[in-house]
Parts: sequence; C-alpha cells; structure tokens
Amino acid sequence: MAQLIKLQDYASRYETDPFRYPAQFIRLKKENWKKMKHLWREYSSENPRYHYTNEQGLESFIFKDGVPTTELELKQYFLDGMFPFQLKWASRTIREMSFLDDIYKEDETLKYFLQRFPDTFLFMYAPIFRLKQAPVEGDHLLIHPQGIYCIKILEREQGADIIAGDDRTWYQEHNLIRSEFLSPLVSLKRTYRIVRNILQAYDVDFPIKQLVLAPNHNIKAQTEPYLTEFIGAEEYQQWFEHMRSYLSPIKSIQLKAIRALLSHSQTTSVKRPEWDDDDDMI
Repeated sequence: MAQLIKLQDYASRYETDPFRYPAQFIRLKKENWKKMKHLWREYSSENPRYHYTNEQGLESFIFKDGVPTTELELKQYFLDGMFPFQLKWASRTIREMSFLDDIYKEDETLKYFLQRFPDTFLFMYAPIFRLKQAPVEGDHLLIHPQGIYCIKILEREQGADIIAGDDRTWYQEHNLIRSEFLSPLVSLKRTYRIVRNILQAYDVDFPIKQLVLAPNHNIKAQTEPYLTEFIGAEEYQQWFEHMRSYLSPIKSIQLKAIRALLSHSQTTSVKRPEWDDDDDMI
C-alpha cells in the first residue's frame, strides 16, 4: 500500500523526518499484517482457545465486522484498518496536529492510491506549495522509485469519450453532443514546473512526468505532449499492472525528492494537547 506523505496543507509525520518514516511505516505494516494473519489462521483453525463469544474474543476485539472467510478478504480488511492510521500520520506530528475533515475518511481517490499500489510509492494528495510566501495548490503527486508522476484524474459524464485538444481546451463527447472543458494540462504544467523548480533548487535529479488518468473514459488524442501520458480506459489495465509490478525498494534519491517537496509544502496546524497520547500501534 502506498504511503500518504502529505494531505493538502495538513501536518504530516513525514515532514519531520522524511528519511525515517517511510521505512518505519513499512516495518509497522509488515509486523501488524503478520500478527493479524497469524491470529486469523488460529481463529480459522479448530483451536478452541480463540473461539470465544464474549467481548474479549478475537471476533469482537479484532474482527469487529465479522471474521473474513478468505485470505483475500483478510487483506482488504487489513487495508481498510490501516487507512485511519495513514490519515493519522498525514494529519499530525509528535507535537502538531491538523483538524482532519471527515470527507477524507470516505475519499475514494485516497483509498485507490493508498490501497492499490506498492509500499514504496509515496503519495501527496493535492499538496499546497508555499512559493514566495503565496500558497499554490498542486495536482496529486505519486513519487515512486523511478520518478514522479504529476497526476490529474478526469471524471466526466458516464459513457463519455474525452477528446484531447490543445493546452487550454479539451472536449467531452457523449450521445453525439460535444462540449468543451478546461484542459487538464493547464494545472498539470503548473504542477510540473513547481516540482521541477523545487528539485532543481536542491540539486535533485529525478524524472518527472505528467499523467492524465481517466480509467472510465476513452481518451482520443493525435499525440501526447512531451513527458506526458494519457491513460484512458483502453490503456488503464496495462498501465495499472505495470505500476503495481515495481519491486524496487525505496531509493535515496526518492527520499531526497520528498524532503525537498515537503520543505516547500504549506502546513496549517496547532499544538497537540499534552494529554493527547501518541500511539504508533496500528
């Protein structure tokens, strides 16, 4: 599962030490998955020690919504259980906290990136950059071991085709009716320039690409602009499987890149109460 290193302008655990927390997250995740899988196997066996019906039993204590019947169901249960933990790390540090909007708890875009991609992918959700004392909102960033994707997700009318136009205007075609909308390249190019300039300022040489992602629509385009990919419904499955197949560990250059990006990200937070416990257990 990808790591949420920045959520808009919320305080992020990763900002305090971008070289430490990516590896710590992977370790915590592996340890807790191992424990849950062991408990599930014990419970699924005929071992009566785990077959309690009172509130101390495994079913009510760990599997609050019923015990998964297959390992695939268990994995999804585990991913759903990890999601609040990821939001916690992306909205508070040891000393600071941001007030998390409940809308993110049900955000399907967040769940998609965090639950469907490898641990070594680091995700910034609509980060707000601080440039010359002015806040600038960027598109989503997916920082993986081979480079950075600036991502614009397109969701148009169901069944519509998307026709790539110029840098300013694109079109939606549905039931033989064509309508125009602002090209996703407008914000993507702005985000690309911001990321490129920040990396250059820190002497971080890391590839950057722009990605228009529309898994529910066909994208019709004569050509793709330089360093840009259009992934529509026809290309999506191959792209998705390719992205998930990355086996590379987190790289030093990747961590240098997120350190630079996080150092120029805006954060709005308050001091945490002294009695607010900090618990890293999942």
